[in-house]
Amino acid sequence: MYFRYSIFFFVFFSQLIIISPYTLVGRIGHTASYMDNKIYFFGGMTKKYPAGTNDFFYLDVSIPFNLDSTLLIVDLSNDARQIYPHYNGVSTICGPNKDTIFLICRVSKESFSYRFINNKEWVPGTVISNVQWSSAVCNKNGSYIYIYGYPDNVNKYMMTISIDTTHWNTVSYEFNITNSLAPEILLPDGRIAYIGERINGLWVNFRNIYIYDTNDGTWRNMSTSGIEPSLRASHTAVLTQDGLIIIYGGINKMGSPVPDQISVLDTKVDPFTWSFPNIDPAPSSAPFSDHTATLVGNYMIIAFGHTTDDVFSDQIHMIDVSEKNNYKWVKSFTPIITKTAKSAIIGGTSGSIATTPNNTKIAYPAKSPGADHAAIIGGTTGGIATVIIIISVSYLLYCRKKTLIYAPQAKHAINC
Repeated sequence: MYFRYSIFFFVFFSQLIIISPYTLVGRIGHTASYMDNKIYFFGGMTKKYPAGTNDFFYLDVSIPFNLDSTLLIVDLSNDARQIYPHYNGVSTICGPNKDTIFLICRVSKESFSYRFINNKEWVPGTVISNVQWSSAVCNKNGSYIYIYGYPDNVNKYMMTISIDTTHWNTVSYEFNITNSLAPEILLPDGRIAYIGERINGLWVNFRNIYIYDTNDGTWRNMSTSGIEPSLRASHTAVLTQDGLIIIYGGINKMGSPVPDQISVLDTKVDPFTWSFPNIDPAPSSAPFSDHTATLVGNYMIIAFGHTTDDVFSDQIHMIDVSEKNNYKWVKSFTPIITKTAKSAIIGGTSGSIATTPNNTKIAYPAKSPGADHAAIIGGTTGGIATVIIIISVSYLLYCRKKTLIYAPQAKHAINC
């Protein structure tokens, strides 16, 4: 009799483990970092926790998925409980193997940094205090993080962080650089492009692009050509593998969505040139500010953020950017596995990109990564199910009531 009960619980809980979805919560001010075919999301403000969270989870992009179906989301929040709840932090992928997430944030007047090493644990680090960091990128060989921020409306900081020693160094300024630079993008040749300058510390003017060369430590102020995007704030920027920087979203001085939601900056020409791609109007559920944008292959994955009526989005949206000048809002994602001698994966505040030393791509059938994933789920489920069988038998023998266990949520939060 008890054996039959054991079989029943084995089947029931095995199916429950496979199909039970992770519930996404609407949020703004989170970070997104792309590493090992996963987009890691961290922190952010929610309606329930307006001072920030330490939620930590990832979206698996190694297998095909559809936005109308259950997404493969894995919750890692229990591994990040020692980190302050926060929002408006910055993160980047760095290290010699590009296998470490660096998170940097200010809590009140104090700042903190953590490293998520080998997908296993968060390790605290040192940081400059009393600075609101606005963007961070890792250099090509993974030895330094270039981070930009400002403690007030007068001063500015651009620092480098040595990955080996976690020592902070100030980057010199050769000429009068504006106090507030826009988010930064690392170009394949090692230059960092700051996509515009902030007016009055907030609104971004895209005509001038400040460029810092990490190879020789020199600065350049470039005046772009083409039709520049309208003034905005709270937008994102990603870099495609063919050298195009895509600006998405943003709000105007009235707090409304800007009319030109998507603009493209071609960095293969000198000066850089702006243009507008063809694209259908965004879905009504798509965010227009305080979101993240991550480029995975030919898809720009837009996560969470502000929608109309001050709603915090709990959804994922996607834009297919495979066809130059003709972009499409899509719901289906098909991964393309790229084989190269060494991959360089770069993360930033505004999103993440993946670049490779060459353009050789091999597209594998969807079942190949899916089978690997199924094997992982099957092995994990089998182990967990064994434990569940033991617990179930004990339950039938000794227990007569149900016990519901909820994951702990942060009891306090400190504003970044």
